[in-house]
Amino acid sequence: MVDDNTMLEKIKSLSLEIEELKNRVAVLEDVFCKEEVPVNNHATDIPVVTAASINVQKNPVKTEIPNQVRPSGSPNLIKENLANKFNETGLENIIGGTWLNRIGIIVIFFGAAYFLKYSFDNKWIGELARIIIGYISGIALIACSELVLRRKYSYFAQGFTGGGIGIIYLTTFAAVNFYHLMYPSVAFAVMVFTAFSGGILAVHNDGYSIAVLSALGGFLTPFLIGSTEARPLLLLSYIAALNLAVLYLAYNKNWRSLNLLAFFSTALVYTVYHFNAYSVADKNLWLNQVFLTIYFIIFGTLSFFYNIRHNEKTSARDIALLLLNAAFFYISASNNLDNVNEDWLDLLAVTLALVYMALAVFLHKRKLGDRLLFLTILGTGIAFATIAVPLLFDQNWTYPAWATEALVLVYAGIKGGNIWVRRAGLILLSLVGLEVFTRYPYFLKSPFPVLNHYSITACLATIGFYFVAHMYFHRPEMTEKERFKVWPAAIIATVLAIKEISWEVTNFLDYFNINFSYNFSVSMAWVLFAVFLLLLGMKKDIKGFRYISLSLFGLTTVKVMLFDLSGLAMIYRVLILFIVGIVLVGVSFVYQKRDRTGGD
Repeated sequence: MVDDNTMLEKIKSLSLEIEELKNRVAVLEDVFCKEEVPVNNHATDIPVVTAASINVQKNPVKTEIPNQVRPSGSPNLIKENLANKFNETGLENIIGGTWLNRIGIIVIFFGAAYFLKYSFDNKWIGELARIIIGYISGIALIACSELVLRRKYSYFAQGFTGGGIGIIYLTTFAAVNFYHLMYPSVAFAVMVFTAFSGGILAVHNDGYSIAVLSALGGFLTPFLIGSTEARPLLLLSYIAALNLAVLYLAYNKNWRSLNLLAFFSTALVYTVYHFNAYSVADKNLWLNQVFLTIYFIIFGTLSFFYNIRHNEKTSARDIALLLLNAAFFYISASNNLDNVNEDWLDLLAVTLALVYMALAVFLHKRKLGDRLLFLTILGTGIAFATIAVPLLFDQNWTYPAWATEALVLVYAGIKGGNIWVRRAGLILLSLVGLEVFTRYPYFLKSPFPVLNHYSITACLATIGFYFVAHMYFHRPEMTEKERFKVWPAAIIATVLAIKEISWEVTNFLDYFNINFSYNFSVSMAWVLFAVFLLLLGMKKDIKGFRYISLSLFGLTTVKVMLFDLSGLAMIYRVLILFIVGIVLVGVSFVYQKRDRTGGD
């Protein structure tokens, strides 16, 4: 028999588990059950059994009860809700009840557009009557949507709302461009009001489809009307108003695909405006630049606005929007400003580099956004800085500037502990090093030694790789994979140094017209450089430098014996053999002395 105390303990344990299950079921019902369950006044309180509660009871996994219900914009919650809706509704009902509704509204919208155009061509209805019919139809659809929404036909109501807003867009654009029945300022105010009204209705009804249909209707309006007489100011202002409405939606909803839809639509409208029907005259150049800047700011904000406000992670769509926006603005603005002066392109690249870098620093200091957002913005700024270098400098000084930028990035990345910044610096430094290694300098006459663009580039690249080796060598907190870069960097730096030393020696002899053997001089320079590396390796106790020095001694010996002797006069042969031999014997003596004193 089980004693009373044991039985009481089991009952208490069961009571706690039941209470925990009740709390978990309540939380799950708050998340997934949107509609209220009707209450029977004549019945006692009966717990509602749902699929979620049954699942919890079958799988009583111990998990913490969340303190808060996840926000409606959470990607995981959206996926769960879509899966639940699909399971509950079925594919047939989704196609018949939702997709056909959306397609039908779009078809009606196209029909209204072509009706306006056809009636205009055939003069069936007066111009004022057409506009009145358009506004009445749009407002009627919106009003009907509210009535239908009260009867719980939410998808049907959303389709009506989107279609009504689209027809109002279409009617307003036709009134001002085709029929000239409305002042541009009034039409602009109507379009702005319509755009923001659509956004408010989308937020109020939690209707993503309303937002999409409204946006599509708004951006398609210029194409459906097909007017070649549209005023640039009105058209560009109209697109800006649509984008501001999308920005308003981004403040409240996590509809990232809507942001991309608005971006691609804006890019398409502007491109067609610029190159096709609305050819740009010189007088509209600054107007275009102003609106390009407005679009750039709006979509730049859209790429991280919602994430910062709701403290969510940056997604791939956000990164795509940020990069596409930067690329579109730079290409479009460059094409626009190139008609004025090429110097504006330099200023544009530098300005964008400073803007993105300043924004990255601001977000980092304020601890806004996540690491991915910070690195993407910083990387974009670095990319524009790299683009600006060849625009600001003469072609010969591009690589020295890139080498300097690479050194700054590597230093900042190592000191700041940012792996992506130092990787960007390493990539840029590698490009400069490849240029130095593969390119043989060409000058019409011998330049002044060292103080010329090739020598400066080679020196900066060599110093840069030695600097990388030094910084990585003295950073034990780095991973083994990162610290592995020490010796490859040192070897690359040595190879570049040998090439630079060889060229500087021959250039020195040519510049000062010194009649002396090239091979002898280069070999002596190699020996001196090997001695320097050996002394440095011994003083700093860096075994790697000592190995590099010994390798260079061996390479110099092979060069002297196989190549130099055959082309030297007898006196130079004797001299170089004695010098190399004495140096090698001296190095051997130093190693034996270190061995006797207990050195490594």
